[in-house]
This record gives sequence, structure tokens and C-alpha cells, in this order.
Amino acid sequence: MSERALGIGGTTYRLACVHGPEMGPLVPLFRKGFRRPDFNLDWLEKKYACQYGGVGGFFCVAFTEGGQAVASFGVLPWPIRFGDRTEIAAQVVDAATDDEHRHRGLFTRLAEMARELCDSAGISFLFGFARPQGGSYQGLVRIGYTHIDDLVEYRLPILTFWVERVARRVGRLHGLYERHLQRTLRAYFPVDPVLDNSLFSEGFAGTHRDRAFHDYKAFAGNRVLAVDGGRVWLKVRRGLLVGDLEASSEAEMEKAVRVLERLAVRLGIHQILFQSSKGTRFSRFFVDRFRPFPCLSVIYQNLRSQIPAEKLRFTLGDLDNF
Repeated sequence: MSERALGIGGTTYRLACVHGPEMGPLVPLFRKGFRRPDFNLDWLEKKYACQYGGVGGFFCVAFTEGGQAVASFGVLPWPIRFGDRTEIAAQVVDAATDDEHRHRGLFTRLAEMARELCDSAGISFLFGFARPQGGSYQGLVRIGYTHIDDLVEYRLPILTFWVERVARRVGRLHGLYERHLQRTLRAYFPVDPVLDNSLFSEGFAGTHRDRAFHDYKAFAGNRVLAVDGGRVWLKVRRGLLVGDLEASSEAEMEKAVRVLERLAVRLGIHQILFQSSKGTRFSRFFVDRFRPFPCLSVIYQNLRSQIPAEKLRFTLGDLDNF
């Protein structure tokens, strides 16, 4: 089931499940499709190195007879916890199709192949984040995914010199800025760098973020910091991106946000961003303090889960690119 042939309009494709070094042919597809020249095999291998319950990250890929990767559908396994119950779910990511091979049903075939592989591996459910107007959202809904939730993005503009944005674009400044960033953040490193999902305290289901999870996620440059009000999980990339906050009360959240504002000014970061499901303490706190914007929809397909879908909640830290 991990490899099959598919003929469409006189063209024969090989559909295969790949991981590790086998992902090399995907690099040019992603550089072209996502317009990201920094994509490389090393980055892909680190991103897909996660493994839970014996299931590792993988791609379902459509190859031409010449071996060119022309369509992809990625899967990342995550532990999802609800109370004392933990299940392994699969987040669907990195769907891409080369322009010359669109409208041939490759996305649907690869999505169905990924579902079959997840089902045979014992995955409980599949979920993903997509823009409702996007092709991936429409394609997944057509094959049985359900829209179960929405994320809202909250933005706080910071009045400062935009040093971080400039440094990302000017190669000679990038290294200098990274060293300044590391020196500044070092003062906030906590004794315990493992911050589990704060939404559990509200009785929601969500990603279980243990030490193994944080060790894996470090490839993307995020980290946990200790600030007034409680630990914060964040990443600096085109802004100060907040994945989760430990603060358990509104007063503590106020303290934490004030520290982040001062930190953003010091680091020359032009905005603070946070995303959260509706109906959480975060949505109630941030809606009157940051600028809210509609963001991503959560889509879901159940295989065998006993965790109620209506209990699932997510934050920015749950996105694959955080």
C-alpha cells in the first residue's frame, strides 16, 4: 500500500510513501511552490523526524516516470491528550502540486493514500489548519474532513526600529542579529524548559507537549522563557510569535505581555503575534488588547478517536511551522 502506479491523461505517476533522505526530490517542488529558497533536505529531515507511538513523519508523493516529485501530502504524528487519555493523531501539512500537474486529482489521491496509511498504523484522527478559501481546505472537505474550529490571530504592533526584519533580509547583519538575540534571551532561560499545553487547565483536549516534543520542536528555533507572570513558549521570526503562555490568571497574563513588549522593543521586533482557538481564555484576554484577525480553520477526520472533537483546542504552537 506504500507504493502504487496511477495513470491520468496519458501520464503515469508513481505514488509512494517517503521519509528521511528519500524526501530529497521534494526540495525543488517546495522551493517553487512555496517560494522559499531556504528549503533544503536537512530542514525537511528535521521537520519530519518526529515519532510517536511507533509512527514517524512521512510524505505521500506523486513522482513522474522521470523521478520528479510533482505533488505531495505530508503527515506529522502528534500526541493529543484529554484528561488521562492520550491518542496519536496526524496533522496533515505541506500539500503542494506543481502547476503543470494540477487538476488531475493528485491531491485527492495522495490525501486518501495518507488516510489509509494512518488508519493501518492505528492513528486516531487526522487534522489540519487551512484557509477556508484555499484549495487544500476545499479538497479535504470534499473527501470527508469536517470544519470543527477556527483560529483567531491577535497582533500587537510594536513601536521600535525594525531591526529584526532588516537583519533577516541583509545577509551580513543576520549573524550579528542572531548573536544579539541569543545573548538577550539567555537571561530568560528557565530551569525547566518544558511547558505543557496550558489549555488543559480549562478542560480542553490538545497537543501533549512533553520534553521529547520540545526537543523535536527546537529545530524551528522556538524556546521557552521564564518571565514575570509565568513561562512563555515563543519564536522570533518576522515578529515575536507566541506559541503558548503559562500564566494562569488575567493579571499574570498582563505581566507576561508587558515583558514581551519590552523584549520586542529591545530586540527591534515590529509586532507580537498569537493565535488561539475561539472560546479559550486566550481569546477572551487578547480580543480587547491586540488586533484580532480571522485566521485558519481547523479541519478534522475521525478514524477511531474517543476524544470528543468539540473538546479540541489549538494555539499558534500547534502549527507545523512554529
